Amino acid sequence: MPRLDYGLLKRGLTGPEDECGDTGLIRVDGEDCFLALVDVLGHGREAHAVAVMASEFILEDLHRDLIEMMHGLHSRLKGTRGAVATLCRLNIPSGELHHVGVGNITTRVFGIKSYSFISRDGIIGYMMSSPKLRIEKLSPGDILILTSDGLKEHFDQDEFPGLLCGSAQEIAANMMANLGKANDDASCIVLRYLR
Repeated sequence: MPRLDYGLLKRGLTGPEDECGDTGLIRVDGEDCFLALVDVLGHGREAHAVAVMASEFILEDLHRDLIEMMHGLHSRLKGTRGAVATLCRLNIPSGELHHVGVGNITTRVFGIKSYSFISRDGIIGYMMSSPKLRIEKLSPGDILILTSDGLKEHFDQDEFPGLLCGSAQEIAANMMANLGKANDDASCIVLRYLR
């Protein structure tokens, strides 16, 4: 069966963990791997409180349909400052990856065939386009990366030699160090799909 190597890093604009409005989840259960990255609007303690609320909702049932989960998250975050998020579920043996995103979380796959996922417009908890499910298949050696808008979305790999080398956690650290912006919370999930 294929193996996974994964890592998650997040950094609050002001430093302390309880002032970061970004949050991420990676959970492996048998043959499934669930990933979520949530970026609450703004930063500070209020944004962190909404991020905790989003995490708690997602963790209630990780096996729920991704579109249903996104609609539920939208309902749960009504009346808050809102958020953007990407939810993914990977079937480890087959490499089949399901993706649902709302807002400006960047989701990219680097490998023999590199591509990006396009999320729907909107702010979860405020006004959201109808979420859409996209299904792709990871190949051995592919690297899946989710980043909040606290990291530069567009970059040329040639400018950053070694950016995608090392373990998943090392790649996440490279992404944060080289592409992190100085004016926002930042978060990054990296998953390497290995044979």
